[in-house]
Amino acid sequence: METRSFRKPRQHFETAVHPLHVTFDDGITARVNLPWVRFSEARWHRTEPDTIYIDIGEMLVVITGHNLGPLFSAIEEHTLKRLIAHPEWTRDRDRELDTFATRIRFVGATSPTAAPRHGTSPQLDLNLPSPHNDEASGAGAA
Repeated sequence: METRSFRKPRQHFETAVHPLHVTFDDGITARVNLPWVRFSEARWHRTEPDTIYIDIGEMLVVITGHNLGPLFSAIEEHTLKRLIAHPEWTRDRDRELDTFATRIRFVGATSPTAAPRHGTSPQLDLNLPSPHNDEASGAGAA
């Protein structure tokens, strides 16, 4: 006979009354802190009950997890302060009543998981003249 503990469900995320920022930690490679003032939208589709999409600034944060209702409420109310993914809990039956993220992905121009670009500089990306290139401006000509 299977014995189950009857305990109160846990919410594995942190909230605060008026946090200025929210931190998302994918539990593997990246921890990202974003300001709530840049929040534009959160989506939780009935066809994907285990996934929440959040648009903050130029970044899309995709959260996959379990029992996400309380987490979505914290996002709606802008009280979410910190969320850490726990991929090891994906099939943990002892946590079946809990709210937690199993995966967090960062998508967008400023994605922290994107490969670093070596050999480029902000001047090249913005197409600005380099301060070290005097010949292009004519200042180095005698």
